[in-house]
Amino acid sequence: MRSIRLLALALLLGAPGFASAREAKLVRYPDYHEGKVAFCYLGDLWTADINGQNLQRLTVHKARDVYPRFSPDGKWIAFSSDRNGNLDVFLIPSQGGAVKPLTFHSADDVVLGWTPDGQSVLFASQRGEDFMGKLYTVSIDGGMPRDAGPDMGVYASYSPDGKKLAINRRAQSYWRKYYRGAYQSDVTVMDLASKTFKDLTDFKGMDSWPLWAADGHIYFVSDREGKGLTNLWRVPENGGEAERITTFTSGDVRFPEISGDGTTIVFEHDFGIWKLDLATKEVRPIPLDINAETQESLTEYREFNSQADDFALAPSGKRIAVSIHGEIFTAPTDQGDLVQITNGAARDRDVEYSPDGKWITYVSDASGREEIYIAPADGTGKAKKLTDIDALKSSYCWSPDAKEIAFTTSDGKLYKVGIDGQEAKELVASKYGNISRPAWSPDGKWIAYSRPDVSRTTDIYLIPRGGGEEKKITFDSYNDTNPRFSADGKKLYFVRAEGGLERFGGERPETQLYVLPLERLEKDPDDNGATTEETDSNDNSPEAMRRRLASARAPKWPVGEVKIDWSGLKRRTRRVTRSSAPIFSYTPAWDSKTLVFVASDGPGGRGIPTLYAIQDDGKRLTRITSGSPPPTSEGEDGPRGLRGRFGGISTLYVSRDGRSVFFKEGDGIYSAPLLGGAGAGGSDGPGGGGRLGALAALTGPTGGPGSGGGSRKKIAFTVKVKIDRPAEWAEMFGDAWRTMKYRFYDPKMHGQDWDAARVKYEPLVQYVGDRQELMNVINEMIGELNASHTGASAGRGRAEGAVQTGHLGLDLVPDDEAGRYKVKHVYEDGPCDKDWVKVSPGDYLIAIDGKPVTAGDNYYELLNRRLNRRVRLTLNSKPTEEGAWTVRIEPISMTAFSQLRYDRWVKERRELVDKLSEGRIGYLHIKAMDSASLRKFEKELREFRHKEGLVIDERWNGGGNIDQELLGILVQRPYQVWQPRGTEPTERPFSGYFGPKVVLQNWRSASNAEMFPAGFRALGLGKVIGTPTMGAVIGTGSYTLIDGSTIRTPGVGVYLANPERTNLENYGVQPDLYVENTPEDNLAGRDRQLEVAVQEVLKQLKPKEEVAGGQQR
Repeated sequence: MRSIRLLALALLLGAPGFASAREAKLVRYPDYHEGKVAFCYLGDLWTADINGQNLQRLTVHKARDVYPRFSPDGKWIAFSSDRNGNLDVFLIPSQGGAVKPLTFHSADDVVLGWTPDGQSVLFASQRGEDFMGKLYTVSIDGGMPRDAGPDMGVYASYSPDGKKLAINRRAQSYWRKYYRGAYQSDVTVMDLASKTFKDLTDFKGMDSWPLWAADGHIYFVSDREGKGLTNLWRVPENGGEAERITTFTSGDVRFPEISGDGTTIVFEHDFGIWKLDLATKEVRPIPLDINAETQESLTEYREFNSQADDFALAPSGKRIAVSIHGEIFTAPTDQGDLVQITNGAARDRDVEYSPDGKWITYVSDASGREEIYIAPADGTGKAKKLTDIDALKSSYCWSPDAKEIAFTTSDGKLYKVGIDGQEAKELVASKYGNISRPAWSPDGKWIAYSRPDVSRTTDIYLIPRGGGEEKKITFDSYNDTNPRFSADGKKLYFVRAEGGLERFGGERPETQLYVLPLERLEKDPDDNGATTEETDSNDNSPEAMRRRLASARAPKWPVGEVKIDWSGLKRRTRRVTRSSAPIFSYTPAWDSKTLVFVASDGPGGRGIPTLYAIQDDGKRLTRITSGSPPPTSEGEDGPRGLRGRFGGISTLYVSRDGRSVFFKEGDGIYSAPLLGGAGAGGSDGPGGGGRLGALAALTGPTGGPGSGGGSRKKIAFTVKVKIDRPAEWAEMFGDAWRTMKYRFYDPKMHGQDWDAARVKYEPLVQYVGDRQELMNVINEMIGELNASHTGASAGRGRAEGAVQTGHLGLDLVPDDEAGRYKVKHVYEDGPCDKDWVKVSPGDYLIAIDGKPVTAGDNYYELLNRRLNRRVRLTLNSKPTEEGAWTVRIEPISMTAFSQLRYDRWVKERRELVDKLSEGRIGYLHIKAMDSASLRKFEKELREFRHKEGLVIDERWNGGGNIDQELLGILVQRPYQVWQPRGTEPTERPFSGYFGPKVVLQNWRSASNAEMFPAGFRALGLGKVIGTPTMGAVIGTGSYTLIDGSTIRTPGVGVYLANPERTNLENYGVQPDLYVENTPEDNLAGRDRQLEVAVQEVLKQLKPKEEVAGGQQR
């Protein structure tokens, strides 16, 4: 373990009279009590005197212990910890001692403070009960948490008398700078007795972390000075002008907390902690000299048993190259020695062998940015950097003569570079997106690739090896990608995706394999009777296929010239597969006739991944092997590394002897007989022509790994990788910086100096002691961009044995007089909404699994780890055991329970609209901009065709990408009337809706849920009602760092189609009618926004007596 000693000089910004003091870095979440400060450092809780002396480490735990808060009497410290896989509330004596858990729910519980009497802890949590988090208190004696206030809340502080709360009802990510918009935080005072609310601030930026002081003011952090600068401000508790208290001119103020007596505030500033005396306004740093060990060893020799991040098969088929945690090795496929190719702090990955087997290529950031390197495959000699281009290298491939490498870059260009040291040559550039998947022709004269055009669809192109004019060879308005030549150079294969926007949340595209013969066809490929001579070349029996593959060999260089008949390319293009499951990963075999591919049945292609072989004429579909099934229930991760669309099956290689296929599943590498294992069979599948139906209909049995058309073998190897965590954290920081530099949608980085941001934050990496703190530093840097859809995450995941709380599908309220919990509501379609459960509102819960439950008990503790397991509920119509009945039910997850609550919320609003409009207006809510919501919208729109008007509600919608589909439906106009004999007329198109309509939005409508109302108004479809949207509109992706942490990568900007091309990011769609639901409205169960929406539609309807029936136009 390494000791971290922090002895930096503090710059006393805003603290006149002090020249210097010692400053600790990355000390977090301070609190203060009578000369003592508590804080979080290295993921544990500490205390120290205010002068930095008498340091005491209170907790030493692999979990992160955060948000320490002294009790008013100073005897206890409440804190949050993820010891159970999520943040729960815990209690520890302030002098150290045993830790006591207070909450047991699988939602995150964030400690905020204490009630003034010191009997309960205040915390915030989002437990699936509302669209936003709420405030709760939990007694120090335990028991069920209680609502601390009647409205949403993120941060809060009690008034000294405990009768009021100063709250932030919502808040942006604390590290995001410069944001101005509807998702900003204001300071609101909530009177707990009268349940009334008063906004003390109304600012478009940050007014966060309200703290109620003893001097009659509420203090908070604000950036109202502009330029991202934050300071402590205050406002009178009854309202008035805000006043700045601290005068920092650089650095950020974060996470302030006030002492129990309301006289002292401690806070984070510039990654240290500071103290503000409210009486004197004196600000000074708290010097800390911490000499401490980190939780984990900073140098680790980690063993990887047959696990790899990526791999490549050697031409001989006897070895593989693997990338493992940033290092490159080669390992035998059967017997032999392990060879290490690279060794250092850089991240080396994306390995590939040269065609002659002499070299290994890989991408590395050893130079400070990603470049392509080659190294001798036998491990002797030094690696050599081939490229020097300021862009990410996205994909590459070797020329068949092993002399050059073609590669693509993140700025939309295709290059080639020789291994003899010549400078890379640009071959072609794309204006409309990245070029991808280059592939050399077998004769080395052509490079195939895919790129998008002005229509944003992708086609396949060919370009001569030396550059020149590119040739387009696919012409349909679909997305054609991943070209590969047959070994004989006579055909080109590719993947075509027809329709759908699944990667953005819309409908799933149909993704199939196609073949394009490059030469003129001399006979009909579908005419099996074209010759009477029976040869292996036209014999599609399994035995002939095995003979053909076994005899096939990779052609030796040089091969014959690839000939292309440029006329009739589109006409000769043929579909190979007819799968009900999507296909993408594939590779041609060396016989120039067989294709190996991965498909997966199930919704969204997320069923069991299966490896198949098929002839390129669509015949002889044969299953090679099946992979592991995806997780079968919520919260189940499945086997290590087997998450993902195809269960992780990818990276396919056919051995050059034609006998085996090698592939990666999860983090393991496998080989399987290409054809001819036990249970192998050949079938065209149902319908013939290579049609893939359900897996059960295919040849051979289905099941877990290794089932299907042959056995498979895992390639065994054991590797030890030295992990120098400080060096790795430095690499990860640089990788994160580069990721945003090259992938952020705005090359001008929102006007920020991105090089300066690196210089500002990179020095902090040396103080990092754990993974999460590195993420905090990275997020502070990313926050300079003032962009939505950003952020780095350590990917905490769910720890082994992590708690998941089961839910009964009931609303239970304590009946203190009866001493039991009473059923307030039974959720429709929930686990208790069954005939045999026989529970109704007004009944009592007596016991869970035989354990009595009394009012105030925290019954969540009895429901933890009970998903997919039945529990016994004892219920009664009276609060006694006499006459009780017992039933068995299966609890549901928090997510499923949240869906039940959502369904109830929608039903209540639909009933309200029906009542207010006397049945004339329909109501639809769009929960998310995804395919499920689109299908629901289409279904409900059909149901409401007869309604005269429509309210489309997309409040609380976090986005996706179905705005085009929604608007495409709503923009339709009637063009005919359909009337079969004896029926009422119906307007066409049937999918449209032609009556008056409005859209409801609010501050939590984000991303694509902002593009939709903006388009709705631009197309003249109706008015938009509510409050401004969040202003968070970027198309985003994700990038994985070396340790599995992830960074969101917003790469697509969205702009209004006006002359100014207004950027929708940080814009916020303004409503035509501003209407806000106040906290008082929420408490009264009133939806003012919906009421106004109904009134607005009613204004546009004809008088009721004029409507004869049917849909109004």
